[in-house]
Amino acid sequence: MESLTRREQFNALVQAQSTVISALPYLMGCAFAYFYYDHFNLGDALLLFIAVISFHLAVNGHNQYTDYWRFNQSGSNSANNIIAKFKIHLSWARLIISSLVLLSAAIGVYLTIKTGWILLLIGVLSFVVGYAYSGGPYPILKTPFGELASGITMGYNITLLAIYINIYNQPQLDSFFWLKGFVIALPAILVISNVMLGNNICDRDEDIHIGKRTLVYYIGRHNAIKVLTSCYVLSYIMIVVAVLLHYLPFFTLLSLVTIPIVYQRIHTFISHPDKMTTFFNILISLQFILISEILFTIVGILMNFR
Repeated sequence: MESLTRREQFNALVQAQSTVISALPYLMGCAFAYFYYDHFNLGDALLLFIAVISFHLAVNGHNQYTDYWRFNQSGSNSANNIIAKFKIHLSWARLIISSLVLLSAAIGVYLTIKTGWILLLIGVLSFVVGYAYSGGPYPILKTPFGELASGITMGYNITLLAIYINIYNQPQLDSFFWLKGFVIALPAILVISNVMLGNNICDRDEDIHIGKRTLVYYIGRHNAIKVLTSCYVLSYIMIVVAVLLHYLPFFTLLSLVTIPIVYQRIHTFISHPDKMTTFFNILISLQFILISEILFTIVGILMNFR
């Protein structure tokens, strides 16, 4: 029973179910590298995937830890915080978070020695943003830049890491792989940013009460919903652009069949933005867009559609 309790505490602390948000951009980057550069380093890619997921879990745990600390500092009720709700000891939480960071860093150092400084640069930037997102005196999540930070770090950096790890030792590596990676990553950047934006739309009133000045605070809920909707439209447009540029196979266009499903999900959310009843539609929409894009890209690769 004790092991089950620890497992539940671990899953709650690091929000294990959210790893899909980091896993999907990584898989998209690998699929692009295999299609466009015709190369895939399986061993290195698997190692880096472990590092990416470990760091994602560590950032989630750190967010929960700093939330709990801020509640205690302010004297507010923290009963809804994961650490309080699951009765997680702070020392155990610190051990889990630091272990995940060390695992991710150790793999990163090994792969940097093997592949070069580019991986180190992307990794260090991700570590800095990951800490600053919820740590320090002025965490990013309390500013209007939370959506941009989460979208770029998870949507772009992870995609770029996946591309680089698969082509670093190939003559196909070119000076503009980062720009091509940005085009490929844009759908992920946009839908991941929308997870934060949707969350902030739901929490607008509560956030103002505790001093969080997010993007929704500055532009208002109505305009925030317009931005959210526009990001979904643009994500589909960028899939088409990537295919037209021959960065992805023609078969990837079949991911557009998810448009009616995503439209219905987002319509449900914007009709009544609520964390408990409709927010999950934002997460499901992310999965529909990115999973369909990855699956149809893989199908295109297997069928050699270019």
